[in-house]
Amino acid sequence: MTATALSDMLEEGPLPLYYQLENRLRERIAKREFGPGAFLPSEDMIGTQYGVSRITVRRALGALQQEGLIERRRGVGSFVSERQGGMNSHLTGSLAEFLTAATALTTEIIVVSEEVPPPDVVKSLRLATGRNALLLKTVGSLEGQGPVTFINIWVPLEVGKSLTYPAEPGIPVIRQVERALHARLTRAEQLIEADRAGEEAARYLGIDPDTPILRGKRVYYAHPDTPIEVAYVSYHPERYRYAIDFKG
Repeated sequence: MTATALSDMLEEGPLPLYYQLENRLRERIAKREFGPGAFLPSEDMIGTQYGVSRITVRRALGALQQEGLIERRRGVGSFVSERQGGMNSHLTGSLAEFLTAATALTTEIIVVSEEVPPPDVVKSLRLATGRNALLLKTVGSLEGQGPVTFINIWVPLEVGKSLTYPAEPGIPVIRQVERALHARLTRAEQLIEADRAGEEAARYLGIDPDTPILRGKRVYYAHPDTPIEVAYVSYHPERYRYAIDFKG
């Protein structure tokens, strides 16, 4: 094995292997090592190069497919998308800092129900098809300003018995979920895109349904990389800003 090949090998650490591999492949696509329309190496070849299992490779490729960077065809393979939906920025930050900022909101749980989740939630939470999950709808407000977020939160059904209604002041719902499952929160993935408010979010945010907003999907993971909550967040366009501090 060459020195270059050895340097590609992934190692167990704080970040899951599939997440490390996902980032390695994303970097190679960004550098045009694999250009638009180009085929990626086979799953076996990728696994051998990075020293990981086929399951790990499939999870990494699945994440890139969801992001729109690649396409996968049964019996053909994986290739870089010809059109990747515009510019994609992938940033890493502190989960602890993010959750600390969330405590500034006063959260009101307005709906709690047991429902069959949509396919996207089933996939994200790795639920069995047809299995119910717990849906919580919440509104987060800032004192003196009004509602800032409207959130649909999906969690495993067994969490419901241990949640507190109304929500505990200053404690994000995910922290209650973490405690209910006796789990340790390790990371979260968030995708933010532009959208229109829609009827339900508009009603709780006090805006017109056709108002342009930012909408986010957030998936929280607990050790050893188990998804425990999926949140769909609608942000008030005049009361929420997303700021990033880039350091050299």
